[in-house]
Amino acid sequence: MKRVTRRDFIKSTLGVAAAGVTFAYGAESSPSGQSASAFSFLHTYEATGRYWRCLEKAGLIRSTTGVRLVQSPFGKDDNRRFNAVARRDGELYGILKNKPSYFIVDRLCGGSPYYPYDFDQSLVAEYELMLGVKLLGGQVHEVLSNVHNDWGRIAKANPKFATEPVDAESIRAYFDWSEANKWIEYGDIAEYHGRTYPKTEAQWWDDYRRAAITQGKRFNGRFSYCEGTHYGELVWHRFYEYGAASCIVEVGPWASSESQFAIASARGSAKAAGKPWGIFYAPWGPGGCTSFIEMKDWSWQAPNDAMEASGFPIGPDKGPSTALQRRIFFHSYLSGANTMHEEWGAEGNFTNWDDATLSSYGLVTRDLLDFQDAHPDVGRPFTPISLILDANWDGKQSAAWKDLKGRLYVPSEAENPVAERGAKNAKEEARCYTPCAFPELFDIVPSTALASTLASYRVTIPVGGSASLEQTWDALVKAVDEFTPFVRTSHLPMQVNFRESDKTWIVGIYNPWGAQRGDVYGVGSELDESSSISDTLEARFPIESARVLHGWPSSSGMSREGQKLGVTVGPGGTLILEVRQRA
Repeated sequence: MKRVTRRDFIKSTLGVAAAGVTFAYGAESSPSGQSASAFSFLHTYEATGRYWRCLEKAGLIRSTTGVRLVQSPFGKDDNRRFNAVARRDGELYGILKNKPSYFIVDRLCGGSPYYPYDFDQSLVAEYELMLGVKLLGGQVHEVLSNVHNDWGRIAKANPKFATEPVDAESIRAYFDWSEANKWIEYGDIAEYHGRTYPKTEAQWWDDYRRAAITQGKRFNGRFSYCEGTHYGELVWHRFYEYGAASCIVEVGPWASSESQFAIASARGSAKAAGKPWGIFYAPWGPGGCTSFIEMKDWSWQAPNDAMEASGFPIGPDKGPSTALQRRIFFHSYLSGANTMHEEWGAEGNFTNWDDATLSSYGLVTRDLLDFQDAHPDVGRPFTPISLILDANWDGKQSAAWKDLKGRLYVPSEAENPVAERGAKNAKEEARCYTPCAFPELFDIVPSTALASTLASYRVTIPVGGSASLEQTWDALVKAVDEFTPFVRTSHLPMQVNFRESDKTWIVGIYNPWGAQRGDVYGVGSELDESSSISDTLEARFPIESARVLHGWPSSSGMSREGQKLGVTVGPGGTLILEVRQRA
């Protein structure tokens, strides 16, 4: 099939939005994304199996459940790792054989000290045969971020290696794992021997590619790429080209900001690649990471002294509010992602693993799973607009994308007072899923996508190149005005899904303000009730019926007057609506 070049797009589509497209809703203007009915929450399986049995006891294992195996670099006991835990006669093997589902090994490397480990390639091959595309492989974590970290630490160990080839043995003793600045993440230090600190973008990308592929080969070439927004938000297509089975957006206060943008980018790249994509919840920040259980039971087996020395405190009072967790979880379900898994779910969902008592974190997890069971089809993301990314873009923030983000992710004038007040931690959480001038009606699609993929969108808008910043923005404004099914005044984050079977819209609205961690053994959030936001959604189609599918906190709700829906989203809140279109 013909591939359309970026030059072709600039020539043929720049003015499309301004030309005026017929206003219509339905399958024709709803490009196919991943149906939410295929969404799989990957619960953690740790070496002892205790946590999985706790999940079963609490009723958190559902028909759509997948598996994330913790492969920790900490500790010398290889009986806690893949070859032993995933063995052919083991419990984990039986779980996946009886119900083939998405399976990821977290992780091969990155975000922690590198641990050399030889995966049984024949065992990996057996899982490939058993699971097919649902084997997501080994997670290569934060390739861009952590390759940068490695080189920075090497130069810190001996500044001359910022310009000269590395003599690995001369600095080996420096990397003693005592804290994060003294560990190497993408290989043993010997793997850097003789190499030179990258200087150009091309050299950096050679290193990223080498790192991902080299580590992926350890797991029979099967790997998934995970990165936060600060490095990864526009480079997913490159890792699909490198062979990634899936690309995964890491979200959380210390991992991501304007997370919706990275999600739109991953969704577009996955569609172009014809592969799965997912969300990875990292409950780090503000102020550390959430864990309710004793350190001896941590699935990561991470030494607390090293974590504290690294500025990574862990405890029940650390990490984000459950309000933000809820927004992330429900947004992920509606986003079209194939999978979602947690970095510290085994430590966060229960107060202990003996009596299976759900923590405030675990109550949110249960709410999401109950919602999915009650509403297994929430349609597909309605994304009639594709923003075209030059696939040759090297990852350096360009003026065009920076300008676009700067205009998109801002509160409205009316919301500014709410955005500006509040505690520091609440403001940090708000940046994770920020207000947006428009509903989430676009994907970001690489220019190398097949013509058939691009033809599924009603409007294509190249970003950068010969188009001025104003032309790009004006084209996007026109396209949103043309296709949005609801007119609104607020800038609250807003997802719009369409379910073709019964012509129904599923709308997710989220309030980023007024919540921070607190009431740890209660609801897990402290709320500023003065931060509630109200808005009116005016439907541009005849409404048959409208109802609330989920609203939290209790101050969140909806009223209807004809074609207008009055909505209120409480502090840090989540509101999911079902709006049926009259035939």
